Amino acid sequence: MTLWKSEHGSTYGPALHKLEPHLNPSFVVIAAAASSVLLVWLVPSPLALPALGLVSFTAAVVVASFASYSGADRHADGITLWDIAGAFALIWVAAGMLSEPEHIAQLLGHVMMAQ
Repeated sequence: MTLWKSEHGSTYGPALHKLEPHLNPSFVVIAAAASSVLLVWLVPSPLALPALGLVSFTAAVVVASFASYSGADRHADGITLWDIAGAFALIWVAAGMLSEPEHIAQLLGHVMMAQ
């Protein structure tokens, strides 16, 4: 009990330092802005919402995989990698709900033709 109090007490400051991956917020904003500009520039307007859903799903999978691999704490203070993956997943669900089925089929047709 005494050891716990001395290590985690506020009197002596934090005794244990964990090395956690830090994500620079400016990098996240720049990456999101660049991908949004590319999406608007490269995709026709009726297909923008399904393409946004596809891109955000891919981003959610990549960020969640990185968070799992790096051992990021889900309950840490502030915004973590898990929060960012959840935001991408929320964008994916919202874009999927707002998309028309014909546009999704048309986007998948374009993707299959590109291969």
